[in-house]
Amino acid sequence: PSFYPVIPQEVKHGQSRPGAGWGNSSPEERARRGVYIFIKRSLPVPFIKAFDGADTDTTCPIRFTTTQPTQSLELMNGEFTNAQAKVFGNFLRENTDSLNEQVELALNRVFQRKPIEGEIQLGVDLVNTLKEENMDDIQALDYFCLVALNLNELLFLD
Repeated sequence: PSFYPVIPQEVKHGQSRPGAGWGNSSPEERARRGVYIFIKRSLPVPFIKAFDGADTDTTCPIRFTTTQPTQSLELMNGEFTNAQAKVFGNFLRENTDSLNEQVELALNRVFQRKPIEGEIQLGVDLVNTLKEENMDDIQALDYFCLVALNLNELLFLD
């Protein structure tokens, strides 16, 4: 069975009857692959739409790959990626003892390879700079995780 992804209230208010016909799936149900997302033609999922998800109103024999600014904005500011960055940050805090280990484990998970020392140092420097800018330890690591989840090496296939 399909699941209902979280859709911002602003999007639901664009309907003739805001939120009508839209369920609320549990976090466990929402952890499934995107192919199982419930689709309502009049209520596109913003994250899917930003990345050229199929349009249910028109047929399209070919879909072009696009890279546009709204995709970057969705990845940096969207609720989904920010929530995933927090989950990632919690995982790092629970499984490591030092900032160096946290950054190394994060980059190892993101790159699926052992990060080089320069990459680790850049991550540590970013977290320390964020702390100097009045972020606490948790916020700084979560923000680093958000940046890591937006690195080209993760997002694009070679």
